[in-house]
Amino acid sequence: MNQLPYQVNVSSRYGAPMGRASDPFVSLAGRTVHLRRIRLVDYDYDPGGAYWGSGVPLWCAWVDVADARVGRLAVYLRAKDRNAAKAKLPGTRFYR
Repeated sequence: MNQLPYQVNVSSRYGAPMGRASDPFVSLAGRTVHLRRIRLVDYDYDPGGAYWGSGVPLWCAWVDVADARVGRLAVYLRAKDRNAAKAKLPGTRFYR
């Protein structure tokens, strides 16, 4: 998977979706994950076209998994900085 989870284009002829789906039923605890701040375009949209609105910075935590049926687990969250985002994912290790 070459693109970051939030770079996958989700725009359609009907406009932008409201955010993106997280994987809420799978815990990232015990895994080592990537954590990146999503720089919003025009203050409200991620690079792939999903609408998030403005406010507290948006973050994406994800890990690629070996199971081809799953491929990638991603969680989106709002936090004021990287440390606050990490605190919302207890038991998870992070790449630098």
